[in-house]
Amino acid sequence: MLAGIQYPNSINLTLHLGKSFDITYVRLKFHTSRPESFAIYKRTSEDGPWIPYQYYSGSCEKTYSKINRGFIRTGEDEQQALCTDEFSDISPLTGGNVAFSTLEGRPSKYNFDNSPVLQDWVTATDIRVALNRLNTFGDEVFNDPKVLKSYYYAISDFAVGGRCKCNGHASECVKNERSKLVCNCKHNTEGPDCNVCKPFYNDRPWRRATADNANECLPCNCNGKSGECYFDSELYRATGHGGHCRNCADNTDGPNCERCLDNYYRDPSGQRCLSCSCNPVGSLSTQCDNTGRCSCKPGVTGDKCDRCQPGYHTLTAAGCRPCSCNPAGSTQECDVQTGRCQCKENVDGFNCDRCKLGYFNLDPQNPQGCTPCFCFQHSTVCESADGYHIHKITSTFDRDEEGWKGQQRDGSSVPVQWSPTSREISLISEDYFPIYFVAPEKFLGNQLLSYGQNLTLNFRIQRHDARLSAEDIVLEGAGHRVAVPLIAQGNSYPEEETQTFVFRLHDTTEYPWRPTLKHTDFQKLLYNLTSVMIRGTYSTRSAGYLDNVSLVTARRGPGTPARWVEKCTCPQGYLGQHCEQCDLGYRRSQPELGLFSSCEPCICNGHSDTCDSVTGMCNCQHNTTGMSCERCKDGFYGDSTVGSSSDCKPCPCPAGATCAVVPRTKEVVCTNCPTGTTGKRCELCDDGFFGDPLGENGPIRACRACSCNNNIDPNAVGNCNRETGECLKCIYNTTGVFCDRCKEGFYGDARAANVTDKCKPCSCSPYGTVDGKTTCSQVTGQCQCLPYVINRDCSACEPGFYNLQSGKGCERCNCNSIGSTNGQCDIASGQCECQPGVTGQHCERCEVNFFGFSSSGCKPCDCDPEGSESAQCKDDGRCQCLPGFVGARCDMCEENYFYNRSTPGCQQCPNCYSLVRDKVNQQRQKLHDLQNLIDNLDNTENTVSDKAFEDRLKEAEKTIMDLLEEAQASKEVDKGLLDRLNNINKTLNNQWNRLQNIKNTVDNTGTQADRARNRVREAEDLISTAREELDKAKEAISKVDIKIPTTSGDPNNMTLLAEEARKLSEKHKADADQIEKIAKDANDTSTKAYNMLKKALDGENKTSSDIDELNRKYVL
Repeated sequence: MLAGIQYPNSINLTLHLGKSFDITYVRLKFHTSRPESFAIYKRTSEDGPWIPYQYYSGSCEKTYSKINRGFIRTGEDEQQALCTDEFSDISPLTGGNVAFSTLEGRPSKYNFDNSPVLQDWVTATDIRVALNRLNTFGDEVFNDPKVLKSYYYAISDFAVGGRCKCNGHASECVKNERSKLVCNCKHNTEGPDCNVCKPFYNDRPWRRATADNANECLPCNCNGKSGECYFDSELYRATGHGGHCRNCADNTDGPNCERCLDNYYRDPSGQRCLSCSCNPVGSLSTQCDNTGRCSCKPGVTGDKCDRCQPGYHTLTAAGCRPCSCNPAGSTQECDVQTGRCQCKENVDGFNCDRCKLGYFNLDPQNPQGCTPCFCFQHSTVCESADGYHIHKITSTFDRDEEGWKGQQRDGSSVPVQWSPTSREISLISEDYFPIYFVAPEKFLGNQLLSYGQNLTLNFRIQRHDARLSAEDIVLEGAGHRVAVPLIAQGNSYPEEETQTFVFRLHDTTEYPWRPTLKHTDFQKLLYNLTSVMIRGTYSTRSAGYLDNVSLVTARRGPGTPARWVEKCTCPQGYLGQHCEQCDLGYRRSQPELGLFSSCEPCICNGHSDTCDSVTGMCNCQHNTTGMSCERCKDGFYGDSTVGSSSDCKPCPCPAGATCAVVPRTKEVVCTNCPTGTTGKRCELCDDGFFGDPLGENGPIRACRACSCNNNIDPNAVGNCNRETGECLKCIYNTTGVFCDRCKEGFYGDARAANVTDKCKPCSCSPYGTVDGKTTCSQVTGQCQCLPYVINRDCSACEPGFYNLQSGKGCERCNCNSIGSTNGQCDIASGQCECQPGVTGQHCERCEVNFFGFSSSGCKPCDCDPEGSESAQCKDDGRCQCLPGFVGARCDMCEENYFYNRSTPGCQQCPNCYSLVRDKVNQQRQKLHDLQNLIDNLDNTENTVSDKAFEDRLKEAEKTIMDLLEEAQASKEVDKGLLDRLNNINKTLNNQWNRLQNIKNTVDNTGTQADRARNRVREAEDLISTAREELDKAKEAISKVDIKIPTTSGDPNNMTLLAEEARKLSEKHKADADQIEKIAKDANDTSTKAYNMLKKALDGENKTSSDIDELNRKYVL
């Protein structure tokens, strides 16, 4: 109070709730005594007015003009604030409470959900407590500061009870993105207090939710055509649905977008409405029917009445007016805006009543209206010619085939068949390839007057299986070829019955001749028509029949006029009905084009008025000549292009010479002087000639050609002296006054007619000529050679000599006659060409490890490396064996020695084997005796009878049996010997039978043996050649310098090639060794067979051979 806060001053305590709340109570607890007068206010919006909630005062009427402890009766305003003095007493001095219930004393508080008044009454966004007057004991009148200071407002607790105001459409409040409390609305509502329906949920009015009814907002029904609507109370009262749609899509309208807008109609799908778009000028109404068609005025057509009907134009409010088109030149239609008629392709004019420039003959039968002017392309102005009538070239085949022929695809001719009964011609095919009817001469040639007319024919086929093509009717001419299918131009398929086919000879898209030609080219084709072909067959082994062929054209004379024949208006320089001629004084600019070439004035430089119309050659006068009289005749000079009769004057030159005028000096100079003369007046000898035609240096000498034996360049100047005739510029390596001899260092015939036979360089070898001279005999070209040097140019040694490079002559090879192959040697090193196995520069000795020096070379020792002391053998080829080894190659163990792989060399057998050896020697002696016995049989000179031979065989058999018994007794020594003896016994028993058969086969066997030997020799030669080639390849490979790659990576190509060559060489060598072994075996076998059969032919020698074979095997 000391600060002056006593009434009428007041203190306000304001609580900002942040959003609307439904307030249920407000409670205050004072730290001091409760005020004498204070009030509670609320407001329902943050910027709204403060509304009194409750007054507290001991003087209600005085302070707030309210009745103390008043109450509200039913039907009264339940939003009025009451006043009470219940809490205005000064006691208690501290801790006094004040409790305010917002619904207490309100008659409708028990029907709160249905009372909008109370619902609004409890709504508040802010609460204010206004402290208006302090309670005192009355001692403030003394103005004692201490007393005044003891009176003040102090509130220890301020509580407000309530809930978020969400009108029953939310169960909680949440903070939004701005941290402001808002209701978490349900039931399609929104707003801070869920106080409005969401957009598009306005089908019924917004209501507060109650315990009995959620009163949710319902969506509007816009039939999918809008997402916006508003609540229409009148519509709601009328229909029970208040949702009125806004901005309906697809041109729809109505509260629910259920109908089309005016001047719209629903499309067939029913999904949207389309604009009627009725033309306001051409339609009777802007509204169309349910199909979108508008009602049109007279002469107007179209769904929208936006164009004139065919044959009408100029759309106006009264409709369209009819067209006035020429039926011959138009399509009977006109421009809908201007009324200008739509003309055929070659027609012009507003009403299509005249031909375009370059066309004529307005014809209703012509799809293009008018025919193009031909005029050989020299004029574009023409008109229909008078005096021509319609004519037809026909073939009716009443008497014969009338010159028609058949032609196959390859151009070969086929005869046509004419039927005297049906009077038609036919063709029969054997395959699928077509055969054509070829028209005779009367249909060919100049058929220009048939342009735009019809080719008509009757045709049928034998079977209804025709296979048509793009070339059934073919026309050829003037370098062009066009064709159409048989069914083109509206014709039908061919049948067994005769049908008429019509083809218009025209170059329009309606008559598609292929390839497409310009009308000028089509007319050119008809002007020089060279072939008309009609396909006659369309399937295998079927016939086609042709009759009544006609081609419409025109001829001069009376009759039905042919208005399609042109008469050209020719430009200057042309004449004729078709401008096909050049006028007098004109010529063809391109004669190779014939009548199609343009005409140009003759150019004769005033020396002629006419020229040849084809070549353009002027008929020159006034001593002029040339195509255009552009020069003077020979023997005259002047400028013929001046155009006067005195342009050309006689030349002041010898007879036969011509002359010319030097342009700058105007001096007349003779040209084309007599042969060999020159000069302004032909007074000098010409280049290449000599003499003195005027006798200036003595007697007169006519100019003669210099004689240089064709050894000068005819195009060069100054080849000879013009006075003496001495040749000055000899060529082809010649010299002399008349170039009649060769230069030094060259030889040949300088006068030869052929250049290649003239002088050629000696080219003497500097190594082979005496003193290195470069000259030679000018006749033979032989150089002077050193000793033993040969050839014309001394470039080679004599056979058997070498070392030409020494410059002293060649040295003798001195090749050994036995060891060399031919006595020749290398021309540089002197190395002789040696036999196989021979070495030395002169081929005088065997190579190391070879023996047998002879004319066939040396043979390899081939000593076994394990059994021989060295690889070198003796002169007889036998190797020097180590102890225990025997054989020519030291490749076998000595008798009573054996070979053990674990120990090198041959090891001696134990002593007990000496007994076996002795026994074997005894058996050998007996076998030797047996051999002698058989030999005696063989050596008997007298003929042995069968009885004597049989006795001897029995004696031999007895001896062998004795040997067999002894051999069986000693079988422990050598079981193999016993087996061999048994075989000999069997052999002897079979000898008699074998001898009878051997004679018959021995002859053939001998021949086969000879053949085998020849093959063996050929194999040996082939092997030798292969070995030589392999050795050469090996040596060449060894000399190849293969550069090692400087960087790591794959081997280079040469490395790979060398490796591949080495492998291939080794393979070939191995193959050669194998072939050689097989050939050697074959040779041995063949020789063995031949020898055995030869002995058998002689008689008992076969037995001796078998015993020798047994003996040899036994020794082994």
